[in-house]
Amino acid sequence: MGLLLWLALGMTGVAHWKRFPLGYVFVFTVALVSKMLASNETLHSASIGDSIWAIILGCFVRNVYSMIFKSNILPPVLKVAQQTELYIAISLVLLCIDISVLRPLAPRALFVSWIDTPTLFMVVALFGWKVLKIDTQTAIIMSGATFICGSSAAIALGASMGVPQKTEMPIAIISIFTIPSIIALPYVAKNLGLSATVSGAWFGGCVDSTGAVIAAASIYGDKDAINTSAVVKMMQNVLIGPLSVLMAWAWSRYELQAAYRREEELLRNEASSIASSNAVQANDPSVTSESLEDSHTPSVKHPRNIHGPSRPKEKAYVLLWKRFPKFVLGFIITAVLFNTTIDDDDDKRSLVNSFCFYVSEWFSTLSFVSIGLGLQLNDMKQNIRSLGKLVTLYIIAQMVDIVVTCVLAWTAFTYL
Repeated sequence: MGLLLWLALGMTGVAHWKRFPLGYVFVFTVALVSKMLASNETLHSASIGDSIWAIILGCFVRNVYSMIFKSNILPPVLKVAQQTELYIAISLVLLCIDISVLRPLAPRALFVSWIDTPTLFMVVALFGWKVLKIDTQTAIIMSGATFICGSSAAIALGASMGVPQKTEMPIAIISIFTIPSIIALPYVAKNLGLSATVSGAWFGGCVDSTGAVIAAASIYGDKDAINTSAVVKMMQNVLIGPLSVLMAWAWSRYELQAAYRREEELLRNEASSIASSNAVQANDPSVTSESLEDSHTPSVKHPRNIHGPSRPKEKAYVLLWKRFPKFVLGFIITAVLFNTTIDDDDDKRSLVNSFCFYVSEWFSTLSFVSIGLGLQLNDMKQNIRSLGKLVTLYIIAQMVDIVVTCVLAWTAFTYL
């Protein structure tokens, strides 16, 4: 894996790519330790997965380094290995959607995962922006991560809007706060008397990541619950592609229109200033344009518009292609190849799918280590108010998601 990643970074000319092997060994070691801790029976019973450990250990390394070397900047050897977006993109491409598995439950799984998810995603993002006064991009990332599939959706949406740096805090919040859902939902489902399929659909629709969904279904302790939860989550994961493309298109249009509006406003201000100057000269011929400029600029003359926004040079389709989440193409190609080249032998298809999922989980853990390396406790202390708003938004979104998905799952797997 590391060799292929090194080759990819070298071909794309990433800064300090020659130092990647050493940094990758460190990140991989942290991921390995995280998986070992997660596999411990005592810790595993508390539902503390490798993603939590990866974030904790990565954050620990980052802050210890900052304390020792008095620097908030990672060394190049670690910075080049902190490829969060690349790791999660590979993880998504390797999901390998198996049509034969989806087909029997597809209509009901589609009902559970596609009806409420887009609607709640937009409503909660708007709530975070308008009510909680969270910046638009962060509100969208947090909402998408909550209602679709955690870190994968967060990073995809962040890349679509050109702000991958804004994904770290939402992902850390979701990874930590999803633990109570993993533990509590199976017991709530049993106390409510929900069937295994209804419970599985509920877990698949409202628990954030695929691994957490399987963990919750395993605690419930029924094979039907595990299978149903996996199918519903796979159907929900498919939403990442369309929503990322839509967001890339919408945000590109928004940025272009905002740039044009700023340009027009600047031109209007210039025209108003010129008209005002001409009026002053008309009333008092002794006043010259040079004296007017000197009255506004006592010592140094500056050219106009030196800091003014320029009209965007890129066309809308060029900007859209730059923001387009390229993993969507890989996701489609992988799904097509898997469903057309692997024969109908169930054991073989299951083996290939399991292997792809295994590798996908490794890359997912690498991304969580990278996220941890990007978290600085000092920044979190300084932005404690923003952190509180994000936690509030997540709790509200998660509670709404739990209730709505429970109703949809019960309806779909009881009456449809």
